[in-house]
Amino acid sequence: MTRTLTTDTFRDQHGDPATWSAADLDAYMVIGEIAPPPPPLFTYRDMQAEAEAWEASAAAQQRLADELARKGHTIAAGIHRRGARDARQHAQAARLGWPYYEAFLNGW
Repeated sequence: MTRTLTTDTFRDQHGDPATWSAADLDAYMVIGEIAPPPPPLFTYRDMQAEAEAWEASAAAQQRLADELARKGHTIAAGIHRRGARDARQHAQAARLGWPYYEAFLNGW
Protein backbone atom coordinates (compact mmCIF):
# COMPACT_ATOMS: atom_id res chain seq x y z
CA MET A 1 0.00 0.00 0.00
CA THR A 2 1.41 3.36 -1.03
CA ARG A 3 0.42 6.22 1.22
CA THR A 4 0.96 9.79 0.15
CA LEU A 5 2.66 11.79 2.84
CA THR A 6 0.95 15.08 3.51
CA THR A 7 1.44 17.66 6.21
CA ASP A 8 -1.61 16.25 8.00
CA THR A 9 -0.27 12.69 8.05
CA PHE A 10 3.15 13.95 9.13
CA ARG A 11 1.56 15.72 12.11
CA ASP A 12 -0.43 12.59 12.91
CA GLN A 13 2.76 10.51 12.92
CA HIS A 14 4.99 12.96 14.81
CA GLY A 15 2.60 14.44 17.37
CA ASP A 16 2.85 17.91 18.88
CA PRO A 17 4.97 20.25 16.72
CA ALA A 18 6.31 21.87 19.90
CA THR A 19 8.31 18.67 20.54
CA TRP A 20 9.77 18.30 17.03
CA SER A 21 13.47 18.39 16.34
CA ALA A 22 15.03 20.71 13.77
CA ALA A 23 15.11 17.80 11.31
CA ASP A 24 11.38 17.16 11.84
CA LEU A 25 10.62 20.83 11.18
CA ASP A 26 12.72 20.77 8.02
CA ALA A 27 10.97 17.60 6.80
CA TYR A 28 7.58 19.16 7.51
CA MET A 29 8.50 22.27 5.51
CA VAL A 30 9.67 20.16 2.56
CA ILE A 31 6.48 18.11 2.59
CA GLY A 32 4.47 21.34 2.63
CA GLU A 33 6.30 22.51 -0.47
CA ILE A 34 5.99 19.29 -2.49
CA ALA A 35 2.81 17.59 -1.26
CA PRO A 36 -0.22 17.99 -3.48
CA PRO A 37 -2.87 20.28 -2.04
CA PRO A 38 -6.01 18.59 -0.79
CA PRO A 39 -8.82 18.54 -3.36
CA PRO A 40 -11.71 20.93 -2.76
CA LEU A 41 -14.73 19.47 -1.00
CA PHE A 42 -16.97 20.27 -3.96
CA THR A 43 -16.20 20.35 -7.67
CA TYR A 44 -16.93 23.32 -9.89
CA ARG A 45 -19.91 21.40 -11.31
CA ASP A 46 -21.25 20.74 -7.80
CA MET A 47 -21.01 24.44 -7.01
CA GLN A 48 -22.86 25.39 -10.21
CA ALA A 49 -25.70 23.07 -9.17
CA GLU A 50 -25.66 24.69 -5.73
CA ALA A 51 -25.85 28.13 -7.35
CA GLU A 52 -28.84 27.05 -9.44
CA ALA A 53 -30.63 25.79 -6.33
CA TRP A 54 -30.01 29.11 -4.55
CA GLU A 55 -31.27 31.02 -7.61
CA ALA A 56 -34.46 28.92 -7.62
CA SER A 57 -34.92 29.65 -3.92
CA ALA A 58 -34.39 33.37 -4.51
CA ALA A 59 -36.96 33.41 -7.31
CA ALA A 60 -39.53 31.55 -5.19
CA GLN A 61 -39.00 33.85 -2.21
CA GLN A 62 -39.24 36.94 -4.42
CA ARG A 63 -42.53 35.69 -5.93
CA LEU A 64 -43.90 35.10 -2.44
CA ALA A 65 -42.71 38.53 -1.29
CA ASP A 66 -44.43 40.17 -4.26
CA GLU A 67 -47.66 38.27 -3.57
CA LEU A 68 -47.59 39.20 0.12
CA ALA A 69 -46.91 42.84 -0.73
CA ARG A 70 -49.90 42.91 -3.12
CA LYS A 71 -52.08 41.61 -0.28
CA GLY A 72 -50.77 44.29 2.08
CA HIS A 73 -48.59 42.08 4.26
CA THR A 74 -45.59 44.40 4.19
CA ILE A 75 -43.69 42.90 7.13
CA ALA A 76 -43.93 39.34 5.81
CA ALA A 77 -43.07 40.58 2.31
CA GLY A 78 -39.95 42.28 3.68
CA ILE A 79 -38.85 39.10 5.40
CA HIS A 80 -39.12 37.16 2.14
CA ARG A 81 -37.39 39.92 0.17
CA ARG A 82 -34.44 39.67 2.56
CA GLY A 83 -34.50 35.89 2.14
CA ALA A 84 -34.43 36.30 -1.64
CA ARG A 85 -31.52 38.74 -1.41
CA ASP A 86 -29.62 36.34 0.86
CA ALA A 87 -30.26 33.44 -1.55
CA ARG A 88 -28.96 35.53 -4.47
CA GLN A 89 -25.79 36.28 -2.50
CA HIS A 90 -25.30 32.57 -1.81
CA ALA A 91 -25.81 31.81 -5.51
CA GLN A 92 -23.29 34.45 -6.52
CA ALA A 93 -20.66 33.03 -4.15
CA ALA A 94 -21.38 29.44 -5.22
CA ARG A 95 -20.91 30.34 -8.90
CA LEU A 96 -17.28 31.24 -8.11
CA GLY A 97 -16.47 27.77 -6.74
CA TRP A 98 -15.91 26.12 -3.39
CA PRO A 99 -13.13 28.31 -1.93
CA TYR A 100 -15.18 31.46 -2.51
CA TYR A 101 -18.37 29.84 -1.25
CA GLU A 102 -16.62 28.60 1.88
CA ALA A 103 -15.25 32.08 2.52
CA PHE A 104 -18.72 33.56 2.05
CA LEU A 105 -20.29 31.04 4.44
CA ASN A 106 -17.65 31.74 7.08
CA GLY A 107 -17.73 35.49 6.61
CA TRP A 108 -14.06 35.72 5.61
